[in-house]
Amino acid sequence: MTTLSALLVVFSFVIAVGAGPVRPEAQPQEPPKPVMGIGGPYTHKILSASSADGLNWTRDKGARLEHASVPCAVADGDRILLYYVDADRGPGRPESIGCAVSSDGLQFEKQPFAIEGLPTHKAVDPSVLRGPDGKFRLYYFASGGPGDPASAEGQHEIRLATSDDGIRFRDAGPAFRHARLVDPDVFHFKGLWFMYVFGGGDTVIATSADGREFTYKQPLALRGWGTVAPVLLADGRLRLYAFDQSKRGGNAVASFLSTDGINWTREAGVRLQAADDEQITDPFVIRWKGLYKMYFKMEARREDARSRPGRNRSRP
Repeated sequence: MTTLSALLVVFSFVIAVGAGPVRPEAQPQEPPKPVMGIGGPYTHKILSASSADGLNWTRDKGARLEHASVPCAVADGDRILLYYVDADRGPGRPESIGCAVSSDGLQFEKQPFAIEGLPTHKAVDPSVLRGPDGKFRLYYFASGGPGDPASAEGQHEIRLATSDDGIRFRDAGPAFRHARLVDPDVFHFKGLWFMYVFGGGDTVIATSADGREFTYKQPLALRGWGTVAPVLLADGRLRLYAFDQSKRGGNAVASFLSTDGINWTREAGVRLQAADDEQITDPFVIRWKGLYKMYFKMEARREDARSRPGRNRSRP
């Protein structure tokens, strides 16, 4: 070995020793999966039931949508458009309104729902109906922050968006402002627009002449019952389906009648009964193809869960 070669060997040894132990090259890790908390829209399912008379109901088999909450249905000819809070929109995306379409009322296909001009972080709690002009009107809670949208203090906005096809909407601005609003339900009855919406510990009624700007009227006198938009009956009365908010599991859906949209009288009996290990809420009913269809949210009962108990509800 030459002197130069020996020096190179020694020099290399010194460098290797000084560098310390050789560590294996770090391997790329998979991105962390989102942690889904107990309760909340990701744990919810949308189920359905059918009835010939609107009073006696039979559950349909299976689930209509998984990881979905707060349903609202629109009968549109031979199809049903189902709007809901979609909690399965992909990694890093918050829950927001989704739309799915069905031709049989059972199998639903998701649509490329969008709100052009959405001014907030997300849109939740949809209420959709066809206006006198044939356009779809979407009333929704505009949520600007993470977490439970209802927890934000101060004035909340229910906004209006319109659409020709029921899938691509354009925001049209605020329709109603009130303290801590969530979960609007809007319907048109006897020339007047009604909004039932949870706000500040109770469900309140707001009204409008044009469906564009609503004014507070009074509380809804059905405390303890969570409501949705009512169904217009052939005799001109309204039937309202509501869920019992007092039970975490084994609760029931009842029905109420009204001639003015303000005062309600309960009908005898129970329309739908939950199992002991589940809670059912948001029973949205439409008339379609000679039958009544009910779409409702189901959540498995969890004693330690703290989740939103459905639209237009009294909070614990």
